[in-house]
Amino acid sequence: MLKLRVHIVPIGFEIDRVIEPLIRLRADKVWLVVDDTIETSDASVHYKKVKERVHELKIDFDERRCDIQSLFDLLNIYRTIIEEEQHHQIFINVSTGSKIEAIAGMMAAMIFNSETIDATPYYVVPENYEITPKKGQQLTSGFKRIIQLPNYKIERPKAALISALKIIQDNDSASKKILIEKFIAKKLIVIESDHTEAAKHSQLNKKYLDPLSQKGLIDVMGKGKAARIKITEDGNNILKFLPK
Repeated sequence: MLKLRVHIVPIGFEIDRVIEPLIRLRADKVWLVVDDTIETSDASVHYKKVKERVHELKIDFDERRCDIQSLFDLLNIYRTIIEEEQHHQIFINVSTGSKIEAIAGMMAAMIFNSETIDATPYYVVPENYEITPKKGQQLTSGFKRIIQLPNYKIERPKAALISALKIIQDNDSASKKILIEKFIAKKLIVIESDHTEAAKHSQLNKKYLDPLSQKGLIDVMGKGKAARIKITEDGNNILKFLPK
């Protein structure tokens, strides 16, 4: 398969910082990350101009919309794009859009980059900054250079742990006994004919509850078989952008 150069670019009050990297890095495709309310926002002018320039440059493009003030909505959007384009070379522009979008872009590169997925974040240095831009004016203009940013790895929880976390979310404050039944049904706990109740509880604790608790994704309330398992806010948040 021919590897394409695919860019992911949030749209805010920038035009040059969106377009110049597409030209200089010879983009084959660009994904625009756009706010749900872009047509009625002050950024609508920039959004229209970016699309016009992309059309002029004959670069294939698509877009995804979400609430750009929600970090976890943004991470979910980045994840779906990266998974769709995982066989290509992916570049993430972290200099356009809001600070939250920049954070989401860096986090996405660190979480979803892998041995098989090549996702590189970059920052565009402009020539000019506008201190008090007028309506329709860019926050920055011109182009100096592109800085490729270091891409450190954030270890994401294994798929089995995410599946377990989803079951806990769906059965919040459930007992270990109920969770064991749910985990067996989903084949997360494998039971042999000679396994005792103690063996089932051991699998539940060692393979799932202990690591999820250590990561701060669940709270274990109480002790032993009487304990109740509750998902934390961090646990709920991680399920917003990782596949179940």
